[in-house]
Amino acid sequence: MSASNVDSIALALIENNPIRQFVANPNSRVAAIKAKCAECMGCTPDHMERGFRASISSCSSYSCPLHRFRPYQREKSLKGQKTAVQNL
Repeated sequence: MSASNVDSIALALIENNPIRQFVANPNSRVAAIKAKCAECMGCTPDHMERGFRASISSCSSYSCPLHRFRPYQREKSLKGQKTAVQNL
């Protein structure tokens, strides 16, 4: 691999790192949740765990307050997200 290829790969990792994305945009709620979930799975600003997106998707930490908002979910469940409007 040439040095330019290694630099390109390193730049792509930085751009795809949810923690660095949050640092670049600290007012984004979505970026904050992605960063926290990535951190919980072992990612740091300088290191991304292999397969962390799949780990977040299949997270079993149901007591975590961010669990129902976690990113990378395979299927979005409508249960609990919408409530029926009742006639008053």
